[in-house]
Parts: sequence; C-alpha cells; structure tokens
Amino acid sequence: MDQFVCLRMIQMNGVDLARFQFDFDMSFGVIFMNADGTVYGRYGTRNERSENADDQISMEGLREAMKSALALHRGYPANQASLASKTGPEPKYPTAEKYPQLQKYTPVINYQNQVAKSCIHCHQIHNAERQMLREAGQPIPDDILYLYPMPDVAGIEMDPKKRATILRINDDSPAEKAGLCPGDEILFAAGQPLISVADFQWVLRHTPAGGDSIPLQVLRSGKKGEITIVLENGWKKNTDYTWRVSTWDLRRMALGGLSLVPDTSSGKTATGLEVKAAGKYGDHAVARKAGVLPGDKIKEIAGLTGPASEGSVIAHILQTTKPGDKIELTVQRGGKEIPLSFKAQ
Repeated sequence: MDQFVCLRMIQMNGVDLARFQFDFDMSFGVIFMNADGTVYGRYGTRNERSENADDQISMEGLREAMKSALALHRGYPANQASLASKTGPEPKYPTAEKYPQLQKYTPVINYQNQVAKSCIHCHQIHNAERQMLREAGQPIPDDILYLYPMPDVAGIEMDPKKRATILRINDDSPAEKAGLCPGDEILFAAGQPLISVADFQWVLRHTPAGGDSIPLQVLRSGKKGEITIVLENGWKKNTDYTWRVSTWDLRRMALGGLSLVPDTSSGKTATGLEVKAAGKYGDHAVARKAGVLPGDKIKEIAGLTGPASEGSVIAHILQTTKPGDKIELTVQRGGKEIPLSFKAQ
C-alpha cells in the first residue's frame, strides 16, 4: 500500500467523469492510475445475488490486482498503447451535477447539516442517463441497461482470490467452445492487460451487443496462448441487472413501482413471475393504485405472455413505450384472472 498515493472518494460531486469511469452501482471500487490519468486497471465486482453480493472480492484478489498494477506502472510508458482502451469515450457531461436531472446539486457538498440533500451518490449518474433518454421519449438501449456484464455471459467464473484466473467453465458455453479451461490466467482481453475480474467486465461493457468475438491471451501451465471467444447474438441480455440500486428508478418508469420475482409455486403462470412488492408512495405507488397487489401472479404484461424475468420485462417496456403509454397486464389472484392497467412513467 505504501507504494501508492491513495485517494478516497465518498461522493460524486465535482468528480471528473472523463477520468473516473467505473461501475457506478458498486459499493466498493478501485481505479489504479498513473499521475497523468492513464488507467492501469480497476478492482471491485459485485454479482446479482444479494446474499452473496460481495463474494467476488477478497483481500487476496485486491493484493494481486495491486501487484499487477505496480508491474504495469514499472513498464510504463512502453506499454501505454495497450492501456488506451481502459479509458472510455468522453461522457456526455463532464461532471455529475451538469446532468439536467442533477442540476440541483453543486460541485461541493454542503456540510452545514445538508450532507444528505447535497451529496450525489454514484448510482444517481446511471439514473440520470436513463431519465434523460426516457424524458426525451427515446428507448433505453441494451448498452445502458445491461451494464458491466459478469464473465458468466461467456460461461466463465473467475477466482475472486486471484488476478484474472478462471475457476470454472460452464458446459456448452462460448468459453468452453473456445477451448478455455479452469486454471487459465487471462493476461489480455481485446488487447488490454487484465488485473482483475472488473477489468474483464470493462472489456465486456465496451464490446458491442451483437454477436462479437473477444481475443484473449492466456497463460496455461506456464505457456502463453491465443484464444478467441465468440459471443452469441443478444449475449448482453443474459446479464441480470435487477440487483443494481439504479434499477429502483427503472421499476418506477416501467412497472409503476412493482418488484417482480420468479414464481416458484406449482400453479405459476406462463410468464413465471409474481409480484413481490408494490410501492406505496409517490410515483412508486402507480401500479398499487391501479389495483396490483403483492402475491399477484403475472399472466400477461405489456404483451408478454411467455417465460420472462423482471429484467426482460423492464427492458421490453422501456424499449417499446413512452411515458404516459398504457401498460396492460392480467394477474391471477385467488383463482381469478383480473385485467388491470397503469401508465408508464
């Protein structure tokens, strides 16, 4: 640690969004960078299961990432070209408070008993990006919804205690078809050196959503080799984003404040979904006021009648409707089918 100059950021007020680019839904994230702003890598990964939300980070994994960042620093600037893609495109706004939805905030937090009201939380940036599109009547694209996919979209589970090492490979997955094996250490992905799972997520985040290939350099049994993963069309939609804090506002926009979960009962409907919770306050109470209740089984919603997930329903509504459009649904309750509707927001 004493080989680093450490800076702790606890809010996004005034932060340069061109320089500090990371997954804004993280509860803990690290960016390793040169003093000139060149990014060596990132650390900090969270998965979709709330009960195991932090099982992708460890002190051992952080230590390996730090050692790898120092190795990259020792090789700088000769390796500068390979690090260029670790910085993404220029953001639409230079700082969070420049977003129209966040302009009530100032670059500096008001510490005179106004911290809660003046602090910009990281996830609010994702919220603002989506609100901006929604308020303009534009569909929210997959690249904005399905953020920072886990490597499991390619059939890879990484070892959280190592740098970028494969722990397991799923059967019949793109990774297995490519020839990857447990124990392989991924040195480069799409030409970028990896120092953690978060670095692999960065590559996936900036890979187009179509059927694309990602070239890898791997270390296996002391030997380096080249392997290319070929991803299937629509692969980003295999990402579950509903654990994210920023999904709360998506539920308001698309579901009128509903929270949907898989229905595990024997009498589940074709969608396989039921209502876990229905908001009670403000814009999150729209669906409840329309008559939807916790425990209702979703038979049909917004034209979807087949197997669905909460994420796929939200995406469908946000990509096919505008604020004010009617969302029709049919629920099963007490053996009866009840048609209901509410307005998308």
